[in-house]
Amino acid sequence: MRYLGLSFLLVMVLIAPVHSETIAVWNFNDAASGVTGGELEFSVDRGSGTMSSDFSPANIGNASGSSVNLEGEDPAGAALRLVGMANNGRYLTWMTGTEGYEAIGVSFAAQRTSTGFLDNLLQYSLDSGGSWTDYGGFSPGTTFGLQNFDFSAIAGLDDNPAAGFRIRFDGATGSSGNNRIDNLVVSGTLIPPPVTSTVPEPSSLAFLGFGMAALTLWRRRESKR
Repeated sequence: MRYLGLSFLLVMVLIAPVHSETIAVWNFNDAASGVTGGELEFSVDRGSGTMSSDFSPANIGNASGSSVNLEGEDPAGAALRLVGMANNGRYLTWMTGTEGYEAIGVSFAAQRTSTGFLDNLLQYSLDSGGSWTDYGGFSPGTTFGLQNFDFSAIAGLDDNPAAGFRIRFDGATGSSGNNRIDNLVVSGTLIPPPVTSTVPEPSSLAFLGFGMAALTLWRRRESKR
């Protein structure tokens, strides 16, 4: 019976639906928390993580927010605004541990003005920012649109307390050209608990075999009636 119960549990684990869970959210509806070490920091709104930028503080502000990629009942509120070609090659960086999660994803709303940052590159780190790996580029439109990145093939980001991400901004052609980022979400699926296999006892197998034989005999008798 214990063997049957274990088999049933294993089947239920295998067929259970997999849902993406929110690990961290920055909706940028609050002001930045302050400048530390020359970088402007932004408070995480849900979950845990840190975010900073090496843009000149004078070139970081806010703009009207977007409903694209909103989480839960968050209002559109405000969006992060990054300004000026003098900041070409600079970053928005966020560190978010992914302990207990796999199949990591990053999504956010993005927009640029006509002279804003056309060339944007998303990178990831497995070692708290010690080194960075290019993942993919994107060019925002002049209206808010969803940017969605699937890191499920990057096994090193799974269950990693030192995971991090950053966007490098480039290609701005004007001092007032700017990009807006809003509703940034890091997500993943919960890593299922390990299923411990149990070798069935001989008595359990014998009982199972006896039951199957009895059922077969009963079915044969019923079919002859």
